[in-house]
Amino acid sequence: MTERWVWLLRYVVVIVLALVLAAALGEMELFKATKLGKTGLNAARLVQFLSYGGALAVLWFMAQRTAALLPSGDQRWNVLKSILLPLATLIVVASGQAVLLLVLGPLMSKLWQQAYNWVAIGAIIAAAVWLVAALFTGSASLAPLFGGRHSR
Repeated sequence: MTERWVWLLRYVVVIVLALVLAAALGEMELFKATKLGKTGLNAARLVQFLSYGGALAVLWFMAQRTAALLPSGDQRWNVLKSILLPLATLIVVASGQAVLLLVLGPLMSKLWQQAYNWVAIGAIIAAAVWLVAALFTGSASLAPLFGGRHSR
């Protein structure tokens, strides 16, 4: 692995460590028993939210940095370069809605839960449309769909 890509390994280690800590600390009885008022929110959910959310953020930043470092002129990497950020966004949005529910779930009524679900569905569909558009146009930018120039 070249020096230029060593950071990628560090990002992967951070993601794995965040996932392991979320699972380990989230299952500890101390964290489960420690409640935040009468909301139903406990320390286990808060730790899981922070860890899983952090892992998703690092994943998205990793995809963004990787796409920026991939060579622009090389045809072999163009498809990957154009879909990397939209794909990471789709993964983060789809997974992130469940992560956000770790904190918001105990605080929401049935009506707010239904509204949240529809907003999440809309965000997932928008991210999926962006991914398909990136595959179709060969660019992570949506400008080619609206008559703009390709930005590779």
